[in-house]
Amino acid sequence: MSKLNDTLKEMISQTKVFPVATASKEGMPNVVPISFVKVYDDDTVLVVDNFMNKTFKNLEENPQLSISVWNTDKAFQIKGQATIIKSGKPFDDAVSWVKEVMPQLNPKSAILVKITNIYNCQPGPDLGKEL
Repeated sequence: MSKLNDTLKEMISQTKVFPVATASKEGMPNVVPISFVKVYDDDTVLVVDNFMNKTFKNLEENPQLSISVWNTDKAFQIKGQATIIKSGKPFDDAVSWVKEVMPQLNPKSAILVKITNIYNCQPGPDLGKEL
């Protein structure tokens, strides 16, 4: 299992929109832009479900999820196992965060992504290597 290093944590905190990919149980891919993504702990990322439709259905069928993170110097792919949470501390944390930023939104669920792999996506000799 991979853990987030300080570089990745900083990149996530500065990124405004993340491509988040899921797939149905039949393998049909789905990628959507999501703004509410942040580090939850060293090996978990929080993704907030404000508008998910296909993404949510995919996660119910197939909990595998992938997130891309990049800046001008580095690029990474985070893969993990998603757990949908509709009550309790992670959900309350998600609602509080969203309400601070966009009070008009009403989060439907918190998605905790337990990181399984992190890959370097920056062109060069380390392209594709796992952290």
